[in-house]
Amino acid sequence: MGELGRNMRDDVGQPQGNDPSTDNGGQMDMFEDERERASLHRRGAIARGVAKRGLVAFLAFAMAFGTTPAQLWAEGAEGIAEAVAQAATPGEDAALAGGAADGVVSETGSNASDASVNDGASTNAADSNGVASDDSVAAEASTASPDSSEQNVKSVVAASDEAESQPTEAAGQEVAATCSVVGTDAGGAQQTWAAAQQIALKEGSTAADLSEQLFKQAGLKADYDPNGSWGWALNSITSPFDAGRTLAYDPATGAYWQLFVNGSASAVGAGGYTLKDGDSVVWCYSKYGDPAPANQISVSCTVIGQDTSGAQQTWAQPTTALVEEGATAADLSEQAFKKAGIGAKTGKGTYGWYLESLTSPFNKTVTLSSEKVNENTWKCWQFFVNGQAANVGAGNYTLKAGDKVTWVYGFDGTMPGQVSVSMEIIGKKDEKAQRWTDPSTQVFVEGTTIKDASAAYFDAIGIESKMYDQFGYWGVHSLVSPLDGTELSGAWSFFVNGVPGPQLDSDYVLKSGDKIVWAYAPGDTVPNPDEVVVDPSASRPTDWKADWSGNSNAVVKNVSTPTGALVSSWTFDWRAYSGATYPNASEPIVVNGNVYLAVNKRLLKIDAESGKVLAESNLQTAIGYTTRPIYTKGLVIVPLDGGAVQALTADTLTTVWVTDSVSKSAQSNSQLTVDGNYLYVGTVDVDYGTSTYNNGHLTRINILTGAVSWQHVNADEGYYWTSATVGDGYILVPTSAGTVEMLSKSTGDVLGSVSVGAIVNSSCVLSKDGKHAYVISRDGKLHVLALSDANARASSRISEERVIDLGLTGCACMPTLYGNKLIVGGEVSGGSALAIVDLDNDFATTLVSSADGSVLPAGGIKGAPLVSVQADDTYVYFTVNYGATSDYVNYTSGGGVYRYKMGDAQATGAFSAAGHNNYCDSPIACDAKGNLYYINDSGTLFKLSGGVKVSFETGEGSKVDFQTTADGKLVKPADPTRDGYTFGGWFTDEACTQAYDFSMPVTADLTLYAKWTKNAVNPGGNGGSGTNGGNGGAGNGSGAGTGTGSGSGTKGQQAGGAIAPGHKPTTKTTVSTKTETKDNKSDKKDTDKSDKKDEKKSDKKDNKSDKKSDSKSDTGAASTTTAKKSSGASEQETGTNPLAIVGVAAGVIGLAIVGVFVFTKRR
Repeated sequence: MGELGRNMRDDVGQPQGNDPSTDNGGQMDMFEDERERASLHRRGAIARGVAKRGLVAFLAFAMAFGTTPAQLWAEGAEGIAEAVAQAATPGEDAALAGGAADGVVSETGSNASDASVNDGASTNAADSNGVASDDSVAAEASTASPDSSEQNVKSVVAASDEAESQPTEAAGQEVAATCSVVGTDAGGAQQTWAAAQQIALKEGSTAADLSEQLFKQAGLKADYDPNGSWGWALNSITSPFDAGRTLAYDPATGAYWQLFVNGSASAVGAGGYTLKDGDSVVWCYSKYGDPAPANQISVSCTVIGQDTSGAQQTWAQPTTALVEEGATAADLSEQAFKKAGIGAKTGKGTYGWYLESLTSPFNKTVTLSSEKVNENTWKCWQFFVNGQAANVGAGNYTLKAGDKVTWVYGFDGTMPGQVSVSMEIIGKKDEKAQRWTDPSTQVFVEGTTIKDASAAYFDAIGIESKMYDQFGYWGVHSLVSPLDGTELSGAWSFFVNGVPGPQLDSDYVLKSGDKIVWAYAPGDTVPNPDEVVVDPSASRPTDWKADWSGNSNAVVKNVSTPTGALVSSWTFDWRAYSGATYPNASEPIVVNGNVYLAVNKRLLKIDAESGKVLAESNLQTAIGYTTRPIYTKGLVIVPLDGGAVQALTADTLTTVWVTDSVSKSAQSNSQLTVDGNYLYVGTVDVDYGTSTYNNGHLTRINILTGAVSWQHVNADEGYYWTSATVGDGYILVPTSAGTVEMLSKSTGDVLGSVSVGAIVNSSCVLSKDGKHAYVISRDGKLHVLALSDANARASSRISEERVIDLGLTGCACMPTLYGNKLIVGGEVSGGSALAIVDLDNDFATTLVSSADGSVLPAGGIKGAPLVSVQADDTYVYFTVNYGATSDYVNYTSGGGVYRYKMGDAQATGAFSAAGHNNYCDSPIACDAKGNLYYINDSGTLFKLSGGVKVSFETGEGSKVDFQTTADGKLVKPADPTRDGYTFGGWFTDEACTQAYDFSMPVTADLTLYAKWTKNAVNPGGNGGSGTNGGNGGAGNGSGAGTGTGSGSGTKGQQAGGAIAPGHKPTTKTTVSTKTETKDNKSDKKDTDKSDKKDEKKSDKKDNKSDKKSDSKSDTGAASTTTAKKSSGASEQETGTNPLAIVGVAAGVIGLAIVGVFVFTKRR
């Protein structure tokens, strides 16, 4: 590389650089000789000397002024110093040379132009060698060492010297980030040279550290300088595919190695960017302004099926593939299936992509799909990621670099080389065995011993344990209960398939199918924690009052339910309490100050004030996904899976009776109906494999004794999400097939039936006179049924009289009847709605489909609405079965509560469930004090009371959920995003002039507004500056400039895009910004008037100039953009400096005067 020998001058005329000055000393000598020869005219000589020096100083100032870009005068001394530090003395050789890449011209000769951009242009993305660097040319160039110039050339002229501010992580932590390299092939097309790999580095590491590690791992030959003058610098990378192809800066095209972080060009160099966990770093050989490439990551896919004999057979060997970042496991799978010749039948359903079957590539007669093995087991295609069974579907799993996807046909959740076992813990309480964790499947590698598996199991489920291993013996000394924190020590034993540990080898190796139990009990028998002791004689607290008995479609009157925002008084994590991976919980009921909740195989009694579990009792079998217990006559009655029903006393949770199950496949998800001393329970058998719902049982049970009064069986239909409605001597019950049956109360005989032509997942409501029944079918239609008295013939006892279209597209909600209004939830196209039907006004229907100005999210209102009548106002509380998620694991919204005041045009969000978001089909219960209770699928039971609400208005930005608070504390939400804009904080006014302080307590409902600042639009940049020809070339908007002197200008900025990412401009190009509020409006009277008060002094001419420049900036057609600075600089900012012309003229005149003065005097 040639040396850069420049005699640069700063703004006060002092010499810089590594060449001796040939100017000032000579002038000084001339002045001294003049003084000695003209001693008789000393005063005149001094005056003339002072005049000459003044003229020289003026000349220096004028020339500096004339050649300094106008923008820098607006920026001040810092900008001027930086520009002068870059300037070369006219006539000096500025040629730069560097190593050549294959097909890249690197020797430019003496007339080659510098890669940096002068004369006010934004800096190019690379220097003459196309080196990606960290720091800018120092403004203090005058203090640079003589050897620094060569190092300076090795770095990008305009890289920023300020590292981006990064959050500090705890010492000793690691960060994991991905890095990739995208070059070009021999034809110039983008080519992935190193697919994204995830690399873990110690906290504080930079993108440079990550890059070096990737180069090493990928075997790339990269030329980089860790200790350049301005930090870490990347010079070139050699292609791993095309021999001899090395890419470095190409002055002909402006291509160089560009650094992108998280999809955007980095604002700092690689050595100046401190990594954050999850960062994506990409090196892409491209031109400045080009977008980030579609990053590719390296992943693999394997398919293990079965041969004709049922033995495992690898259908697709582990094959590494490159996929675009953001691709899903489904994308990779389809690619792998096709490549391996595997016939695949796939589709998309409610939950996204699914795999129905695969056909062997070796034997086309072998096609494997879901297959029922027994009542509880199905064989299917199991989806694994990195050796673990995935908890989301393949279409919802976004691949990460290095992921290994495997499809295995089987049923036990294992891959080849793994074993699947069941593990559980049984503790003790009140001298009775107590289940601490439900049996759950645990997967280990083949060869794992019982000791290692136990330790891993305790850790995995968060059980605090103390184990010992000494003198050839090992065991568990103590475990801490996950239920109440009690530590039990000394009597822990393990059993494998019922065999006590002492009867097994101490290093017993697990086998698939093993059932392992850790129990706090001596002896050789596994204690039974699920034993249910039935005591029919147990006393029942019949005087206990139920605030919410379980009739979910109830109306409460004169109860002070909150009419403002709702806040959580407490939450109960029933998912964690259960100890199961996928537990089920019932809808809550509230009795005598207690909340009752069934969770899997236990009924919990929870203190309504504190949310603490007071007592629990075993259930005969587990409950289903939707379970609706009820309270009556001192008993809590719980329907169980299989169709059994269990009654427990409300005070001591003593079981007084349990009915027999009706079927192994029966589900009890219908609401229970109480009529005097009798209870009606409906069930349905569900076969998900064939999507059939049949073998319905409707059972009438004596509440006092548990005896079955009668049982009606409908072999072809079932009772799913419905209930019995009691009339005069009869009951009405809809079926899953859309039939409404009328049965005798006393015998269960069929008195009549009618088909409504669609599935029904709701219940009937009787008119006031009992002559009509109303039922809403799954398609959202209201059916009016005519009822005849008991003396009519069976065929005419019930008939359909009318069908009303409510405007709903679907309904699976039990209606609530209040006065002459039928209130029911449902679905509408693209959202959800509450339908209010006026039964006395020809079924006129009001649809409430929005809340707080936005449509209610899709998913439907499934839980029966709670209607609260307070004085002259009526409020309706409801939930929406919606959850916002990208992977069905992490949810960002959904699962909250809405409130609607009758007569309003829309509902309002009352509780956002922040931190506990998920789907929710639960109704809302309330107690006598107006507190509300409900569950959602996050595994949480909520108790809600009144609070204050803070709403976030983002205009056209991404939505931010509202928050509610009772203690005045507010959590700052994640910043919203908006294409083309930068978020500027939260403000209390729509004009965004009053910033909000999140440390201040909230005492009343509040709305905060997002401030948006429009991002800069690069107008296309200026042309490069010519060299060896005086001033550089004049820029144009297209990005190509031509030198006006003998040198030709370099390639200018590329059209569009922001200022050179990752690099600080040598001449700070300013940008025009626009501030927008909720209504996306700026104050157009004065440019950016809302941001700076001093700009009110701008005159009309300045404003016109600013607006004109803004317009050009927006279209990408102007060569310079304006800044939110003093509008007095606007004329200069248009690219023309009128004073520069005056300065040059003055300088020329001054030179002439000095010359005349000197030469005439010397004569």
